[in-house]
Amino acid sequence: MIGYSLNIQGVKLSSFFSALILTIPILFLYSTRLEKSRVVTFSKPMVITQARKTPAFRLYQHAQDKHEVITEVASNETTFISTESLKLEVKPMIISEMTLARQEIGASNDFGFQVAQSDKVKAQQQVDMVVQSINQSANQYKSSPLKKWGTVRGKFEVKDGVGVVDHIVEIKRIEEGQVRELGRIDLQAGSYSIEIENPQGTLIAQIKDKNGILIGEDQQKIINLQSQGSYFEGPFIRVGRPPGIAINTGATGNYDGKPVANNPSHGNQVASNYSDNRNKTNGSSRKQAIQQATAKPSSIVASLFSKQYQLENPKEQFQNISKNSSTISIIEDQKNIHQSMITIRQTADEIETPLFTKKWLLGALDYISDQMKIEFKSKSAPILIGQIKLQNASGAGVKVEIENQPGVTAIYLDQFMIPNLKLESTSENGYFMFYGLEVDSYSVIAQKNGAIIGQQLFVAEEGFISYQNIVSSVAPRSVLIRSYDAFSGEPQDADVVIPDHADIVETTAGTASYRTYNQLGLANFVVRAKQDYMPINYIQDSRKDHLHIPLIKESWLSNIQSQLQLNDQPNTGTIVGFVPEIENFEMYLISEDYNSKQIVYFDQSGVVSSTPVTGGGFIMFNVPVGAQEVLVQEKQTNRIFSQVHIVKLNQTSVSHFSEE
Repeated sequence: MIGYSLNIQGVKLSSFFSALILTIPILFLYSTRLEKSRVVTFSKPMVITQARKTPAFRLYQHAQDKHEVITEVASNETTFISTESLKLEVKPMIISEMTLARQEIGASNDFGFQVAQSDKVKAQQQVDMVVQSINQSANQYKSSPLKKWGTVRGKFEVKDGVGVVDHIVEIKRIEEGQVRELGRIDLQAGSYSIEIENPQGTLIAQIKDKNGILIGEDQQKIINLQSQGSYFEGPFIRVGRPPGIAINTGATGNYDGKPVANNPSHGNQVASNYSDNRNKTNGSSRKQAIQQATAKPSSIVASLFSKQYQLENPKEQFQNISKNSSTISIIEDQKNIHQSMITIRQTADEIETPLFTKKWLLGALDYISDQMKIEFKSKSAPILIGQIKLQNASGAGVKVEIENQPGVTAIYLDQFMIPNLKLESTSENGYFMFYGLEVDSYSVIAQKNGAIIGQQLFVAEEGFISYQNIVSSVAPRSVLIRSYDAFSGEPQDADVVIPDHADIVETTAGTASYRTYNQLGLANFVVRAKQDYMPINYIQDSRKDHLHIPLIKESWLSNIQSQLQLNDQPNTGTIVGFVPEIENFEMYLISEDYNSKQIVYFDQSGVVSSTPVTGGGFIMFNVPVGAQEVLVQEKQTNRIFSQVHIVKLNQTSVSHFSEE
């Protein structure tokens, strides 16, 4: 849905009438679609977002119609969930975005522009009259005035050449994926102001063009606010270009041959001539065995979306993608010098992906084979390599293991990038590796001083190095869990197995919380619900501060499969995706062998539909086991919502395709 903004300050509207007004410009701002390329249409570099002005909590209420009349809402109980109550409070939403044009940069008040007269005055006056009428009607349904915890003010600036002429500027507070309040921005003073009900969540500032295309963004956590008397000092908002997905390969050209200890950023390029030095085990002999690779990066080919989209260069970003998206990336060397790599990348992940030469890898395997007196069945078997990052620096003294496979032992690399079988934890460079694995997906857990500090999913393929970073922070953060019926929104108890948490977390009345050090990655949560709800694997970006788990009844899924006469196929599982916000979408599984006739759509109540329905979702039956990538594409804007699923035999994988 194309974004739209009213040039009104301080007007309080109900969620229903706000949504009604915002539907007016759709017919005039419709844009033609682009031609498809292969499985999905990619357009770049613009990212479209929708500034929702309704408090409908779509992550919970797939059954709740967002156009429900206000009189019905006011008289009935609801499943709207906030941090305070499960009862609905009909609250007006403050409309305070700004539309700026060249002729409108004029006098300003404390925290907003007073728009000068222009050719659009008559049209704007008509909108003002409609808004005034709606606001008067909505006031009779207010159950209580808007609660105000305090006013937050802070500095605001734009960077990276982002412009603001003819653009919409907005700032909002997001909590648990919901837009709570909108604020005001004064570009002349370089400041913002927002009245908030709760000092939690995130402040998100965005600059969009008149068609709703996002051209600038920044988000800052609300934490440690300092009182300045009548207001609280908020974080510094710096709006730059919106983040995308990139591989960020570490290859930068020839290397100078310095020892790795003095040049740690080049350690991933070391090639070792172990074959002539197998009996040399002391440090000085190992140091003499190290050689530097001299391959230039021009031969590196990088792709996203399981090779559906090839980057023009390895450091290019794909930007027409939503937040919280993930994709399978492939890195290959046309000169056959570097080993092919597979890695899961996420939106806004800026950490470099290092490259390893085939000479280094073969040398490392020969060395391990010689030291352990073993023979590998195949040197093309999957290899896992990762690096521990603690506060953005290499992490030493960290132990890693593959979840549920204690018999598989990690090998740690010393400061010269040589496998050291005597090391029991990571060296100063933070690197580790696993060898001799089967083609599969693996969850690797990192521990330090007996505590789990991070986790990552690895996709292992034959002939590839599977690479991931495990990024951890010094201080833990809290994550709120909510488990609820996917279609009624009613809270339901469930046991949740969290990959980077030692104990099973049980939700009580559908709510719980846990603490995590993990700062990056894709997390797969195993959920076992009570009563007749089926166990699921719920997958999402582990950076989110909330975990909203929609529970599904096994009878619902089996009845749909039976009605459509879809028989179970061997070595397959099921994917269920919820699409709470996108008005008009289509979706794909990136697989040449998958039959799209096994895709079923459902509406907000779980009723089967012949076409995609906003607020509903889809079911993909008989999906081949393994790492599978699902793409949801907004038809009107071609924006991509991508999610990597780890499909397991006869199990159901669930996720949300959502901006927040």
